[in-house]
Amino acid sequence: MKNIFFLLFAVLLSGCEYELSPWQTDAHCPGVSVEENLAKLAAFEQSIGKVDFYQVAIIGDPQQYPGSFENTIEHVNTLDDVHFILLVGDLAETGVKAEFEWMCKAMSKSNKPIISVIGNHDSLSFGKDIWLDVFGPYDFAFTYQDSRFVAYNDNKYEFDNVPDRDWLAEQAKPVNGQEWDHVIGVSHIPPWEADVGFDTHLKDSGYELTLHGHESSFDYWQWEDDLLPHYITTQNRDPGFGILNVYPGVLELDDCSRDCEKTIPRTVPKPKSLLLLVEEEEQA
Repeated sequence: MKNIFFLLFAVLLSGCEYELSPWQTDAHCPGVSVEENLAKLAAFEQSIGKVDFYQVAIIGDPQQYPGSFENTIEHVNTLDDVHFILLVGDLAETGVKAEFEWMCKAMSKSNKPIISVIGNHDSLSFGKDIWLDVFGPYDFAFTYQDSRFVAYNDNKYEFDNVPDRDWLAEQAKPVNGQEWDHVIGVSHIPPWEADVGFDTHLKDSGYELTLHGHESSFDYWQWEDDLLPHYITTQNRDPGFGILNVYPGVLELDDCSRDCEKTIPRTVPKPKSLLLLVEEEEQA
């Protein structure tokens, strides 16, 4: 009788979606990879041709709040000027499979391409393997409407030798002599103060702005050494996200909370050398 009981128990388990371990890495996340979403974005760009204005939604840190994340996605769906979403990391809290699947379900509600960047919490447990399998590379770059977007991994506690400075400089270079209209860096964590010279390296390589999450609230700042602007979007506990407004030669930023009834517009200054800034100050 004992053998029959265990046989029946095994048969019942085989018919259920039963996981033997929380550390499995085969997350069910169709359609969310960077490659698939960049293909969607390229097809969309080809269909609309060259435009003089578009928006990018910047969403960060939805971990633990899949319901709020889904609400944000559904709201962004209604914004016709938003051409794609930058999801700037920390989809998961502990890096386990179920957390990624919750977020992937919310992402599937989007009617716009979502380009995802790895966060430090995404890198915990078996998150690194899940990320590579589901989303793709930790570092990648793409071009949209003559602007260069460069996504990079700067999660120092979870990875060695990041960010890759040489790669970042290479991705910002002109192609066939043609300058980019904008060069924008994207990572989960804003530049680390302890990473001496990195901010200046980005500025000298041609970056005009960087976009981030991680700090749980809206912020916008520059270090006086190089004046490269950094924008941080809020966490997604309550529906909130940033908006990047892109014009030829001009970038503007808006904080968007709840239904976007109130925003704090910011205009990103055009890059200037420190020498030019000193000259302007002396003339003033």
